Amino acid sequence: MPTSGHQDARRRRRRGAAAAARPAALFVGAERRWVQELAAILRDLFLLEAAADSESALEALDQRAYAAVILRLGSPGNPTDFTPLRRLHGSHPQIPIYALCADGRAETAFAAGRMGAAAYLPPAESAAEVGRVLREAWTRQPERRRPSEGLERIAWQFVGRSESIRRLLEDAETVANVDSTVLITGEHGTGKEVLARWIHHQGHRSAGPFVAVNCPAIPESLFESELFGHEPGAFTDARELRRGRFELAAGGVLFLDEITETPLHLQPKLLRALDTAEYYRVGGEEPMTANARVICSSNRDLQAEVANGGFREDLFYRINVVWFHIPPLRERREDIALLAQHFLRQTCVELGKQVEGFAPEALSFLVAYDWPGNVRELAKLIERAVIFCRTARIGPELLAPVAARTPLLSLPWDDARDLVLRQFERNYVSALLSIYGGAVSRVARAMGITRQALYKTMERAQLDPAAFRPRARRGPGPADPHSRRRPPA
Repeated sequence: MPTSGHQDARRRRRRGAAAAARPAALFVGAERRWVQELAAILRDLFLLEAAADSESALEALDQRAYAAVILRLGSPGNPTDFTPLRRLHGSHPQIPIYALCADGRAETAFAAGRMGAAAYLPPAESAAEVGRVLREAWTRQPERRRPSEGLERIAWQFVGRSESIRRLLEDAETVANVDSTVLITGEHGTGKEVLARWIHHQGHRSAGPFVAVNCPAIPESLFESELFGHEPGAFTDARELRRGRFELAAGGVLFLDEITETPLHLQPKLLRALDTAEYYRVGGEEPMTANARVICSSNRDLQAEVANGGFREDLFYRINVVWFHIPPLRERREDIALLAQHFLRQTCVELGKQVEGFAPEALSFLVAYDWPGNVRELAKLIERAVIFCRTARIGPELLAPVAARTPLLSLPWDDARDLVLRQFERNYVSALLSIYGGAVSRVARAMGITRQALYKTMERAQLDPAAFRPRARRGPGPADPHSRRRPPA
């Protein structure tokens, strides 16, 4: 018969599995008693955790992927203090924030909405009342009813908290509502198109289309037709009217990715379209009006391209009205943990999985790595880790491509020491489990520790003894290391 210790372990695993199936939410600025009461009231919706203030909340949000934040705003002496809301939304704009205000005036609700609150919760006297209004707000949230729309909003959110990115976003927000041409430079994978889309969504043209043109992918012979369109009979195989990208982007934004790949002989026509807002379809006689804001990008040094004759100088000056440079990820390491959580949440929404965050040593690997592929490389690594993750947190074993190329000496002393100890612990216990076929009692005796201590060690190292048992001896429940073994046939 299973012992009471075995039963307790199974109950803990069942509770852990049930908890992992629910999203996590963070309540900021409430008394712990309130959070405990609310956690019980809303246990079917999400796991509720507490943060004493916005500083603690920022630390928590950097360490775990939360589905929502409930923020108690104001105080008896200052009921309209929106500083915590501004800080949390500015640092984690992809996470919906439910503002619980002490001030019930309509203008306060409007102000909270303008500063990023996803919903405004009116003043309430009890945890039960807060739970009721929060449940209503949570269940009617549009993003929850239409996950694809929420995923698109997350995907095109430009994320960063480093000084360079804060300044870049401040300047980008300044120019979002004008129609000046923008040039974005940066290495491959830094997020040039993401920034262009962010500018589009922030500006007065957000209701219009965003048309992206991958200039290197267009054959030189078709480039003019792609940009400006063509009339029927303009050339061989031109059997019908084709609208160009300038026309398709009318009222919105035309994004010319890697503008330096534009054929040199077509650059004067592009310059004229930008200067006069007029162009001609191929084979056309009537001028067309260009009503699209143009944003360009390049991973090259355009001034060097102009100097060597690969790009027209006058076109360079025309597109370089507003210039933004996105630094590589290795130069803004303070953004890596935030970006990793952002991509974790995005991938979980897309795949329908619930992974709550990263093990500390996994984050250490991410921060220490140089990321030659920049943000794109990070996003794909997190996607792969989420796909193969079978635990509540992503551990270093799921980051093998990064871990293998991260020198230990690049980590801080505490992180390096903890990483080595955890790796030793995992390797040591794994070896003994393999030797003794997953027999927990024999492994504990060999280590000179109790079974309870071994179970804690295996939980910390995310090891399941059932995975080390010979296949012929496994019972009906391979996921349960304590299930009773079936006698051999």
